[in-house]
Amino acid sequence: MAAPPDPYFSHWADFAAARTIAAHPDAQVYTVAAGITPSGVVHVGNFREIITVDLVARALREQGKTVRFIYSWDDFDVFRKVPEGMPQQEMLRDNLRRSIADVPDPYGDHDSYASHNIAALERSIEPLGIDCEFIRQSKRYRAGAYAAGIRKALEHQDDIRKILDQYRREPLPAEWLPLAGFDAETGRDDLSFRWDGDWTVTYTVASTGREQAVDLREGGDIKLPWRIDWPMRWSVEGVMFEPGGKDHSSDGGSYDTAKQIVEQVYAGWAPQYVAYDFVSIKGMGGKISSSSGNVVTVSDCLRVYEPKLLRWLFASYRPNTEFAISFDLDVLRIYEEYDRAVALAHEPDDGGRKDKKRQVARRTLDLADPAGERVVPGTTPPFQPPFRPLSMLLQIYDGDITRARAHYESTGELVSEREGVLFEQRAQCVWNWIDEFAPPDFRYRIRSVPAMLDLEGEQRIALQRLVAALEQHPQASDAELVPHMKQMFEGLELGPKDFFPVVYELLIDRPKGPKLTTLISVMGSERALPLLRASLADA
Repeated sequence: MAAPPDPYFSHWADFAAARTIAAHPDAQVYTVAAGITPSGVVHVGNFREIITVDLVARALREQGKTVRFIYSWDDFDVFRKVPEGMPQQEMLRDNLRRSIADVPDPYGDHDSYASHNIAALERSIEPLGIDCEFIRQSKRYRAGAYAAGIRKALEHQDDIRKILDQYRREPLPAEWLPLAGFDAETGRDDLSFRWDGDWTVTYTVASTGREQAVDLREGGDIKLPWRIDWPMRWSVEGVMFEPGGKDHSSDGGSYDTAKQIVEQVYAGWAPQYVAYDFVSIKGMGGKISSSSGNVVTVSDCLRVYEPKLLRWLFASYRPNTEFAISFDLDVLRIYEEYDRAVALAHEPDDGGRKDKKRQVARRTLDLADPAGERVVPGTTPPFQPPFRPLSMLLQIYDGDITRARAHYESTGELVSEREGVLFEQRAQCVWNWIDEFAPPDFRYRIRSVPAMLDLEGEQRIALQRLVAALEQHPQASDAELVPHMKQMFEGLELGPKDFFPVVYELLIDRPKGPKLTTLISVMGSERALPLLRASLADA
C-alpha cells in the first residue's frame, strides 16, 4: 500500500488517496464517485458511501490535488418493490416496473417519487460540509449522453456475455443484448430488443406487442443494465476512486465484472476501490433496508448527533468494519468518547508514547470537521458541556435552552460566540434525545404542582431542616449545600439512603434522580421550597 509522503496523513482515507494518486500520477483532476438508487428513503447506511468518498476527496485535496466529487442518482432504475410505510401504497403498486424517475411522488411535494427521495437526502447532508456534484442518470440517458457507451456495449456483446457467464449458473442466451429500458407508452420495462448494427435499437413490448425504433443518439428510454452501466460510466467520467458495499464486493460481484468490462470493452480503468460494510441501528439488528421500512435517515441521526460528531463516528471506523448507530443510552457513551477524543487531539505532542494516539485523534477530527478546520495542538478546545450533566440541566429547565446557556455563562464556562453556537447545537441534540429516545427511567420533570406526603418522625425532622437551610441560604451553590445535607441527619438514625428518595419524590415524582445538591442548586430555592414545604403543612 502506497503511503502518503507526510506522516500527518495517517488515516485510512489518506492511504486510499495515496493509492489513487499513485495510479494516476499525472492527472490534472481526480474524479471520485458515489451513487445510490433512490428507490426508497435514502438511509444512514447509504450515507456510508457518501461519507467514505467525501473523506477520500478531502484527503486528496489536502495533498494538493484538484478533485471532482460526483454523486450519481441512479433514478433510471426499475421501481421493483413498494417500501413499507410509504403513503399511497396502491398507487405505488400500480407503478411497479416503471423508471423510478417516472413514479409519482406519493407525498405530492415533488415531480416524482425519485425527486422526493433525492431532495430529502440532499437537504439532510447540507450541515455536514459535503461538497459534491449531483448527477441524475435519468436525465443523462434521456439526453443521449451515453449513446456511444451503449453502442460500444452492443459492439462487444459477446465479450460482455463471456465475462458475465463466468459467474452465472446458467449462461445468458445467445440472443441476449446488453440493453434495458422502458416503453414510451406504458412506461414499463417488459421489452425485448433488436439492434441494426448501427445507432438504431428496436424494442418489442411483451404486454402490448407494440414495436418502436429508437435512435440512441437522440436519447430516450433505452439504457444499459447495472453491471454494464457502472463500468461504462467509469470510462465516461474517468472515475479514479469509488467504494462499494460488500454485496458488490464479493467474488464475481458487480465490481469484479465491472473491472473486466471497463478494460476489455471501454479501454478504461477500474477506480481504486474500498468495500464498506453495513451500518446497523442498535436494537434493530441487521442491515438497514428501505424496502422493509427499517429506516433511519441522516436527518434522524442529526437530531441526536452533532454534525461533526456524526462525521467523526464514520471516520473513526475503517470502511470494512460494521458498526451500529445508537439511540439508546449508548448515546451518552458515544458523546463521552468524542469529548475525550477532542481533549486528546488538543494536547501537545511531547515525544512520548501517547503521541501516536494524539495524532490519530487529531487527524480523525480534522477530517470530521464539516468546515475542514484543523485542531491546533496545545490549544484549549472550545467549551462544550458533557452530555450527561447537560441533560440533567435541560430537564430541570424543562428544555429551555436559553436558560441552560445562561447557567453556563454565569459560571464563566461559556464565554465566546463560537462556544455559544456549539452549545446551542449540542443542547438541541441533547433535548431531542431526551424527548424522543431516552429510556423512561432517564427522564424526569420538576413537579408543577406540589405533592403532599404524610411524613412523620425523623423524615419530617430532616425535611424541616432541609427547608430551613434553603430559606437561610437561598443562593447556595452545589458545593455550599453539601455540609447542610450532612447536618440534616445529626442526632437522627435516619440516613441519606432512606431520606433522599422522599426529597426526589417531592421534587421530580421519582425515587431517585441526579445528584440532589446539584438538582436543588440548579432549580433554585425559589422553585424547590414550595414543593418541599407542602408536606410540612399542618394536617
